[in-house]
Parts: sequence; C-alpha cells; structure tokens
Amino acid sequence: MKRSPAEEVTPLDVITPIAVGRAPRMKEGIVDQLRRLILEGKLAPGTVLRQEHLARQLNVSRTPLREALVALEQEGFVTMAPSGAASVVALDDRDAREIMDVREMVDGLAARLAAERGLPAALERDLRTLAKEMRALAPRDKHRYLVANADFHVKIVEATGHARLQSFVPLVRMSSEVVYMRMQDQGRRLSVSASEHARILDAIRSGDGVAAERLAREHVRNATAHWLRGEDTDGCPSFESTISSSTTS
Repeated sequence: MKRSPAEEVTPLDVITPIAVGRAPRMKEGIVDQLRRLILEGKLAPGTVLRQEHLARQLNVSRTPLREALVALEQEGFVTMAPSGAASVVALDDRDAREIMDVREMVDGLAARLAAERGLPAALERDLRTLAKEMRALAPRDKHRYLVANADFHVKIVEATGHARLQSFVPLVRMSSEVVYMRMQDQGRRLSVSASEHARILDAIRSGDGVAAERLAREHVRNATAHWLRGEDTDGCPSFESTISSSTTS
C-alpha cells in the first residue's frame, strides 16, 4: 500500500472528547468517532495518529485508545508500525482493484453457500433489518450506511460456517468501508447498492444458490465499475474521477 507523506493529526476542533466513561463503551466510542472522521475525509490517508495527542483530544487514557486503534487496524482503517505508531491507511488504485477482485469471489461463494444451507431465523431478521436500514440511510448518512453495508456482507460470510471463507471477514469489512472512504457524492450509487442488497437477500432466502451467487458477484462488479473504473449508469463520479478532481481543485 502506498502512503502519502506523513501528516500531523488534524486540529483540535475535529476530534471531540468521548462522552462514555468506561470500557468497553469507551473503546467503542473511540472507534466510532475515528472511523467516522476517516470516512468523512477529516483524517486523510497517511495521517499520523499520535497516541499521546489523541488521548488528550479525546480525554481518554492510553489503554482504551490503543485498543481502539488495534480494532481499527483489524477493520483496515489504520496501519500500526512495529513501534506502535498508527496512521490512516492509504489505498492506491491497484490496492482497491485487487481487493475488489477478491471480494467478488468471496461474496459470490458466500451468497451461494448461504442460500444452499439456509439462514437461521434470527440471522434472516438481522439481514432484513440491515437491508431496510441501508435503503433509508443511502441518501443521508454515508458513514452509517457503510457500517451497515459491512455488517450485511460480513454476516453472510459468517453464516456459511465455512472456516476458510470466514478468514476473509477482515477483508470484507475493510473493503465494504475503506475503499469508499474518499468518496463524496455517493447518494445515488448507495441507493442503487441498497436495492442490490435486497435482491441478494431475496435470492438467499429463496434458496436459489445460482441466482444468489450471480447477484452478489454483479453487486461487487457494479461497485468496482462505479468507484474504480469510471461512471456507471446512474451517472455518479467514479473513484478515479473523484480523486482526480480533489487533487486538481
């Protein structure tokens, strides 16, 4: 992965103190705030996250902060050096393309296996709730949409009971959020994406493994075409065009 030149963490007014007072809620609060700042571009790729400075800004001790940074590393949002220094992950186009190539295979197989093996009732309810939530969030809250999107795809992989496939869960979660974190005008694509999720879930619930795999792979290809390769049919800007315009404006 390529990194942009190291930057100091953003000004104090970007990060606010955490309101919750004890672990694990404190850790979760730190993770949520830092993840949101990364997704919104306020902590740019390559930004160095100095733990002492962050702890003062968040008004937390170093222990829950370190735990939060480890969690964000597992999700793919930050990288941790052997020294313990953390920085926001920086993906180039090649990284993103390769990640999405793997995602297409993983998501397709997971959807087919979930359809063939069936979903527990509780998990089916969870997936239906997430699908409805994404449809409602698409036009108004990118951060919450991407978190729900990651949960949806991870739950399908976990539902397969396939140990080798489940080893890709960190990649699925990271790519469901991080690949998109530099995007700005996402509303229309996210609305289309929400409809695609609903069709995938319908195929899984009906037990149609062939259709579930096809729809899941198409969903990843559509996302890749939109974010990485140019405009898709809904006319929203791609990953490359957005990055280009942001660096030339």
